[in-house]
Amino acid sequence: ENRSQPMKSSWSRVSIFYLFLVASIGTLLRAAGHVPLPLQYEHLVHAHSHVAFQGWVYTLMFLLLTHLYLDQGQIRAGRYPLQFWLTAVVIFCVLVSFAMQGYGLFSICFSTLFQLLNYWFIYRFFKDTKHLDSLPLRLIRMGLWLGVLSTLMPIGIGILSAKGLNGSEAYQSLVYTFLHLQYNGWFLFVLLGLFFQLLEKNGVDYDQNQGEVFYKLFTAAVLPAIGLSLLGMSFSTYALAVSYLAILLQLAAVMYFMRSIQGKLRTWLQQKNLWFRLCFLIFLVSFLLKTVLQSLSVIPLFEPYAFHNKWIILSYLHLSLIGVISFFLIAFLIELKWIRNHPRSKTGLAMLMLGFVVTELLLVSGGLGAFYDQDILISGSASMAVGVLLLAATTTPHQVSQ
Repeated sequence: ENRSQPMKSSWSRVSIFYLFLVASIGTLLRAAGHVPLPLQYEHLVHAHSHVAFQGWVYTLMFLLLTHLYLDQGQIRAGRYPLQFWLTAVVIFCVLVSFAMQGYGLFSICFSTLFQLLNYWFIYRFFKDTKHLDSLPLRLIRMGLWLGVLSTLMPIGIGILSAKGLNGSEAYQSLVYTFLHLQYNGWFLFVLLGLFFQLLEKNGVDYDQNQGEVFYKLFTAAVLPAIGLSLLGMSFSTYALAVSYLAILLQLAAVMYFMRSIQGKLRTWLQQKNLWFRLCFLIFLVSFLLKTVLQSLSVIPLFEPYAFHNKWIILSYLHLSLIGVISFFLIAFLIELKWIRNHPRSKTGLAMLMLGFVVTELLLVSGGLGAFYDQDILISGSASMAVGVLLLAATTTPHQVSQ
């Protein structure tokens, strides 16, 4: 009977399988000039981004949070296994419906279903962890709240869409706010919570006080930072003051973040295997780079690149989603031994890293008008897709719930 079924580490295969689908669709989109696409380009773009957020990041965070914070009794009582599988199936329907029709009746229905399941998870998780308190958990809870806040945006997007205003600045502003609250709100906060949790799990002493200051400053920066997404709009002058505030708060926060882990991290990393270290360093470098780039977007000189240059925008989004979020999650999977230490997984990680670095550098140099080659870009994307497939083949088959 389903209720007694515990969560299994092998379920992370579902998440990695979705990441493989995302990487494959991405490769297909980049190859659009060379091969006839089976479906409409825009529809595939929507399917690609939705499944990146929901299929890969969300399902894996679901597994990690339940694994780290809940015991068997809570997992049974909260019916988390049922929640997980319902969510996995709904996401598949989201993928198919967006690929077939873009924003339409079915895709909106399945997206709404996904949100309802997401609310169920957040409600249960808050309820089951209310007796606990720690810096990692505070970051995670803040992330989940920002996730709830972000779900209000699609309602507005739907209303404007129904009124035929889908190209308007109001529409774009809601889309950007939604993306900001997802990327820089709920994913990033949950991720940083998992980051500190990982340090605690490994007995790495970080500076608790500096960590607290980081949390407060970073939280204070989130809503003002919406202004940064709106600087490309006609009303951008109104968003400037808020944007400057957000940047000051963010840069100060990142300074405290670095100070909280200073000194302890190197010793700890030296004891880890090479692949964990590489994933972890890509995450850290990407996180710092992303914050710096976000800050530069306020300078008028950089505005054409930050808001009107398709390649630069894509490279930034991928820096966030792949560099920061995905590499950290993969490092966590290696740490938990959910991805086995196997020649296949090493080849997969090498292909993923190579593909990521090559495509990022190519998008940036193309965006700056220096060098661009479509075939190299396609090969880089394909390399990431194959790399992920090899990782999916090396996830652990055994059960590892407490």
